[in-house]
Amino acid sequence: YPYRMEYGTPNLPGIAGLQAGVRWVLEQGMAKLHEHEMRLWTRLRDGLREIPGVILYCADDVPGKGRISVLSFNVEGLEAADTGTMLDVDHNIACRTGLHCTPMVHEHLGTDQIHGAVRFGIGPFNTEAHIDAAIAAVAEIASLRAVRS
Repeated sequence: YPYRMEYGTPNLPGIAGLQAGVRWVLEQGMAKLHEHEMRLWTRLRDGLREIPGVILYCADDVPGKGRISVLSFNVEGLEAADTGTMLDVDHNIACRTGLHCTPMVHEHLGTDQIHGAVRFGIGPFNTEAHIDAAIAAVAEIASLRAVRS
């Protein structure tokens, strides 16, 4: 040992990156990071809620401590993948579309027939400007949908 059991070269850059990331999170504090993300989540939810044709899938009655900074939605008349493609290609906004590895949840929500939902995940490096850009992009997409109807 270690000559017979060595599985390959250890990922030293990955280990160093993980150490730096953990150190940064500990320096910031989990509570501070969560508070920042949830403030942006609330801004996003409130902004999307005002857009005609946007359907939100979030539990407003869940206390703040039980929430995470993920928000799912759809634009009426569009499949989730189409909305996601427009966000990506036309607005350079990253999101996740589809069933999100939870097909039974989507069956319960009734979104399985339109191939799921669009999901935004907010992280510690997101800003209010990112949120405002996402709201504006979804508003534009929803208005295009209204014109096509």
